[in-house]
Amino acid sequence: MATLKLKRYQETALDDLDKFLRAARLSGPRSAFEAQTGYGYNTEPFGETPCVCLRIPTGGGKTLMAAHAVGRMAREWPGDTAHPLVLWLVPSDTIRSQTLAALATPGHPFREALAQGCGESVRVCDLDEMATLSPQDFDSRAVVVVATIQSFRIEDTEQRNVYAFSEAFEPHFRGLPAHALRGLHELPNALVTVEEAASAKAGREMLARFVGQPRWSLANWLALRRPYVIVDEAHNTKTERSFEALKRLNPALILELTATPVPKRTNVLFHVSAQQLQAEHMIKMPIALIEHTRGWQAAVFDAVQNQRLLEAEAQQEEATTGAYIRPIVLLQAQNSTDPVNVDVLRTHLVDELEIPADQVKVATGTQRELDGLDLSARDCPVRYIITVQALREGWDCPFAYILCSVQSIRSATAVEQLLGRVLRMPYARQRSRPALNKAYAHVTEAETGLAANALADRLIDGMGFDPLDMASMIAPQLPLDGMDAGPLFAQTRAEPVLPSLSVDLPAGKALPQAVADAVAQGLATVSTDGERQRVQLRGEVGEAVAIELVAAQRGKQREQVTQQIERHNALVAGAQAPCNRGERFAPVPRLCYRPSGSQGELQLLEREAVTEEMDLNLLVEPVSLEGFAMVEQGTLWEVYLDGERLRVGRGDVAQLPLDGVEPTIRAEDLARWLSEELQHPARNVARDLTPAHLRSFVLATVLHLMNDRHIPLGQLARHQYPLVQRLALRIAELRDKATKLAFRQRVLDGGWTLEASAAHAYRFDPACYPVPANKRYRGKFRFSKHFYPVLSDLEDGGEEWRCALAIDEHPMVRRWVRNLDSDPVAGFWLPTSRGRFYPDFVCELVDGRLFVAEYKGEHLRNQTTEIEKGQVGKVWAANSGERALFAMLFKQERGMGLTQQIDASINRR
Repeated sequence: MATLKLKRYQETALDDLDKFLRAARLSGPRSAFEAQTGYGYNTEPFGETPCVCLRIPTGGGKTLMAAHAVGRMAREWPGDTAHPLVLWLVPSDTIRSQTLAALATPGHPFREALAQGCGESVRVCDLDEMATLSPQDFDSRAVVVVATIQSFRIEDTEQRNVYAFSEAFEPHFRGLPAHALRGLHELPNALVTVEEAASAKAGREMLARFVGQPRWSLANWLALRRPYVIVDEAHNTKTERSFEALKRLNPALILELTATPVPKRTNVLFHVSAQQLQAEHMIKMPIALIEHTRGWQAAVFDAVQNQRLLEAEAQQEEATTGAYIRPIVLLQAQNSTDPVNVDVLRTHLVDELEIPADQVKVATGTQRELDGLDLSARDCPVRYIITVQALREGWDCPFAYILCSVQSIRSATAVEQLLGRVLRMPYARQRSRPALNKAYAHVTEAETGLAANALADRLIDGMGFDPLDMASMIAPQLPLDGMDAGPLFAQTRAEPVLPSLSVDLPAGKALPQAVADAVAQGLATVSTDGERQRVQLRGEVGEAVAIELVAAQRGKQREQVTQQIERHNALVAGAQAPCNRGERFAPVPRLCYRPSGSQGELQLLEREAVTEEMDLNLLVEPVSLEGFAMVEQGTLWEVYLDGERLRVGRGDVAQLPLDGVEPTIRAEDLARWLSEELQHPARNVARDLTPAHLRSFVLATVLHLMNDRHIPLGQLARHQYPLVQRLALRIAELRDKATKLAFRQRVLDGGWTLEASAAHAYRFDPACYPVPANKRYRGKFRFSKHFYPVLSDLEDGGEEWRCALAIDEHPMVRRWVRNLDSDPVAGFWLPTSRGRFYPDFVCELVDGRLFVAEYKGEHLRNQTTEIEKGQVGKVWAANSGERALFAMLFKQERGMGLTQQIDASINRR
């Protein structure tokens, strides 16, 4: 099986984990987390033990990420032993079996990910197998133990084998020094009690000798080794019993993964958005929602038509690309005692709609007609799968495209699981036929316009998506008209069908003024049943109306109505955004170059083009390592990086794996080991250096620390990891300095022929704006000209927000994009000597020109990196053939405000 390459959001999430752990070693988990995320860190109940969460919605590849995280955690948060022990906790025995098999199978992508970080000899086992491993197994290789959290939850430890005294663990406890066991005395229920010894069964009289001493138990052994703990579906572990069980294991680090973290009890380090998943082709987006108010038969009929249309698209896709897809409909029947149960639905499909019987299968708890079938096989006829509550845990359907529920989506159970199947993209690859990049939902509702909000609730509450995801996830309603494919796959809609929102108010009271005004203007309708007034609104709910609707509620209803309005307005924004109304953003030419003396074609200009022609000499400057310090404190040494005291565990003071003991270590030995660590692909710092040159630089630095800074070689060897970290930073500093000089000579001073080339233009994809969940604009003001329904990284009312407002209101701006800087392929960039520069705003003007702007606070005006960005922007515009403009915008510039600066830039010829 081929190794799975990590998606960009997965790499970013894991890089954020690395960054957090490196900072936590210096300043502690709380300070590191708050500095990195801007959110408060919950220290309960694990105190100084880092506990962070990667929030990954359904379909995001949590298991693959966790497998890659193991090696990274061991590298960035070194434990007490040379090889990590990992306890991988899952929510059920079914998932345990699947995860265990995948991690243990050579060639499986999850196993390959483990091996990449921990070595090929990594051992994967379950709890029962742990007793068969020797102490040498743990000392010589990484061990990953897969178990359920239920195995450790403490209700009655006598009923939990993991806490029981076992002679099988004698080799792991015999001979351990008293100080090693001392930590177990502080853990709850870790010691042999008098009562336990007195009640021991025949043959266990030996327990009397252990009263007051730690048990020879699996749990105690894990606690001694201080495992890294990975918690899958971590929202299931936010209970006091789970907390107690995890604390009892004495973990070195806890990494949680879930789609639906528990608010205020979870430290979310990274949150993946639906837009990021869709940009990586992990899920289909948007969901084309078709609402049926004429009864369940209409929903089923249109779902069948939908399938036939999609299958025709799939056949054309196969003719073009060779990829085989057979779109499948997942039909959710009503319960067996209800009118539209499984049998009724099957009969309707086969007898009324004349679907061949072999194309229809039932998958319920009692009817398992899918067992043994390979749904992805070309000779498999299945196109319709009927279920009721949920499909088998862990089951996947590679070609599921259409959900049809004859239950009301507002009351249907387990619809989230079916949605999860339909959202997954076959082969995780974008298709050339646009219709095959969407998901489809046919739902039965009694009233028009209510399904979108109900679907949003399921996606948010059950599948881990964010309310702002809804603006991109649910398409405006597209009704089917017989076999006419036009409305179903239409890319434009002049007047999208907007979702509606119903809010109940007390009967017998006058409507609040803003609500009454909305009714008078035809923006809302009111009906009453004598007990309540139902206000139904279509389109965006304004702030004044929202305030009055919420104020009229009591207790928890206030929070619920606030949430409903937020979700509804996100859906409306999605329906009204230019990208969803068929508009297209003009291509943006990118800066290209033709090297001196070259007659070849123009090439896209990146920083790497400069560094490839540059010889990096690390010894061109005097050797120094500012920021790295070791201070002797009696018989101990404290390590400092950039002025901060480093966390040093027992793993850091262990002897290097060199060829001898400390008196025989040579500076050359340490330099060789440091050089090899710097060349590790994960560090990516020595890619353009020859091994000999790197070793010369490292040896010179080691000798400088010994001779000029008077740090003993033995202490440098014992603290090799922080030394590697500072050496990597020093190499990056020297590379940046050399690159800046070469960039100026070749790009800014005219060494190369440049052109803003339309042949290498960037195009804003209407269906792809992968803004990270924690960087989305959440303010109330809606920008009418922004190309996408959501915006990235704007603080409501801040300086950049005011700049965005000036752009949105400018009469010369047709449409604009808040440019992304977090995704390497989803934003427009210009090259600088430090890498890619993503300007803040990209605008298309009414006269067809492009206007690119970068906003800067006054405190950044004179920074050299910002000055270089402005210079590159001017070079790009000057070489665009008057097709593009660039401006650096400030709050005030020569007496001009933002609107005046934009005027001056646009009118400059």
